[in-house]
Amino acid sequence: MSKILFISAHAPTNLYPQAGQKIALSNLDKYYHGSENNNNANIDIIVIANEIEVNAAKDLFAKYKNNLLSYPLKKSNKIRNCLTNLSIPFKFSSRYQASIVQKILELIKINTYDVIHFEYSHAAVYLNIINNLIKYKNHFNNTRTIISIHDIVSQSFLRKSEINLIIGIEVARLFKYEKELYSSVNELWVLSKKDRNILTSLFAIPESKIIVKPPPMSEFVYKIKRNVETIENKSLLFWAAMNRPENEQAAINFIQKCFTDLRKIDPEYKLYIVGSNPSAKIKQFENDNIVVTGFIEDPSHFFEKAQIGIVPLLQGAGIKLKTLEMLQAGLPVISTSIGAEGIENSTNIFVNDNLGDWENIITKLAKKR
Repeated sequence: MSKILFISAHAPTNLYPQAGQKIALSNLDKYYHGSENNNNANIDIIVIANEIEVNAAKDLFAKYKNNLLSYPLKKSNKIRNCLTNLSIPFKFSSRYQASIVQKILELIKINTYDVIHFEYSHAAVYLNIINNLIKYKNHFNNTRTIISIHDIVSQSFLRKSEINLIIGIEVARLFKYEKELYSSVNELWVLSKKDRNILTSLFAIPESKIIVKPPPMSEFVYKIKRNVETIENKSLLFWAAMNRPENEQAAINFIQKCFTDLRKIDPEYKLYIVGSNPSAKIKQFENDNIVVTGFIEDPSHFFEKAQIGIVPLLQGAGIKLKTLEMLQAGLPVISTSIGAEGIENSTNIFVNDNLGDWENIITKLAKKR
C-alpha cells in the first residue's frame, strides 16, 4: 500500500460551488481508490483553505476525517501570513504558517511517503522545506513530488496587472518563484495542452515531467438531453460561480456592453445567470429578461433550455470548466479568448474578444434554431 502526503491550498469537495475544489477532490479520491498508483493508498491530508470552504466540505470530512488536518483561514489570517513572510509572493505566502511547517516536520519524521502531492501551485509553498528535509534521508530516495497546477499564477496576475499597476510589481516575483518551484518538483499536472506549452516555453520545464489531466466535468452534464422543441429561442446562459470577481465582472461587462444593446434590437432576448452567491451588484440587473438564479443544485434545466452559452471572461488563467461543460451539453458557446483557453477541436465555440461584435454572432446563432 502506497503512503501519500496530500497538501491542498483549497478544500477538496463537491459541496463548494467552484470547479477547482471538485478537481482537487477527484485527484484525492484517485489516490484513495488506487487509480493514480495502481493500489489503494494510505493518505495524510493537510488542507489550508478559506474558512467558508472548510465549513462547506462535509463530504471531505465524512470520508477522510481520520486522515485529515484542516487549517481554516480567515482574511485576517492570510494578511498576517503575507506580512510575516514578505520574501514570498503574496499568493503563496497567504498559505504559509509556522504551525503547518511543524506538522509537516512531524509527519515526515514518522512516515516514509511514496508521493508528496501539492494540490494547487500555492500549496507548494512548502516544497523547498520538504525537499531540504528528505534529500538527506535514504528512505525517501524514491519519493515523487507532484504539483497539480490549476492556474499558472503569474499568467493570471499578468493579466490583472493590465488594469492594476501595483499587481504588475508582484508579477516579476511570481514568475521567478513559480519557475523555481516547477523546476524543483518531479512531476507537474496541468489541465490542458496549452498550460503544458506555457510551462515548456515560459519556464523552460521539460515536457517529459508534465502530465496533461483534463478536468472531470459535473455528472449532470452527461445526462443533458437538448431538444429543439424545448429550447427557448433567444435565450443565453452564463454558468459560473458568481462569488468569483472575474465572473461577476464578466457578467456586468456583458450586460452593459452587449446585452443592453442587443435588447434594443430585439426585446425578446433573455439572459440566465446561473451560479452560486451572486452579489448585490449582479442582483441589481434582475428584471423580466435577466434571471439571476443563485445556487442551483441541479442546473440541467437551464442547460437544456438555453439556446446559447456565453463566457465573456476578461480575467483568469487556465482551462475553464464552465466552457467545457456547456460545450459537452451541446450548447453553442460564444467566448472571449480567456474563456476559451485550452479548448481544442470544437466547432461549436465562437471566440471573439470584442463584445461589440457579439451582437452579430448572437443574432446569427439565434436564427439557426
